[in-house]
Amino acid sequence: MTRRWFAAFSGAALFAPMAHAAAKATKKIFSANPNATPKPPYSPAVAYGNVLYVSGKASYSAPDPKDIKSCVNYAFDQIEAELKNAGSSMDKVIKIQVFLKDIGDYAAMNEIFAARFAKEPPARTTVAAVIPRDSLVEIDAVAYV
Repeated sequence: MTRRWFAAFSGAALFAPMAHAAAKATKKIFSANPNATPKPPYSPAVAYGNVLYVSGKASYSAPDPKDIKSCVNYAFDQIEAELKNAGSSMDKVIKIQVFLKDIGDYAAMNEIFAARFAKEPPARTTVAAVIPRDSLVEIDAVAYV
């Protein structure tokens, strides 16, 4: 009987701090451009506890919307603005998802990605996709705050 009690008690003690931390977590909305028009029907960035989710940033407004390198840099600049606005940074990114209109742009995107994350790059998924507004790329991110 003593062993069972000890096992049950020690297991509960291990997980109690995690349950307590989750109970304290709150959801907070961020927007680096709160005056954007038209206003999107989603939040540009959402933090839950110390994890920040940045919505996809597409390239239709890039300086050269037909050049993949310009588009990828633009998307990363938009992500970086959201991260900074929420109190995070590019070095705190833990996961990136890249959606390419043309998978043939993979090498060019990868070159920009490697430059942006030269030290300790985050996990990443890259897929070919149909992207709204004829964008060449859309990128979203998960980071910690």
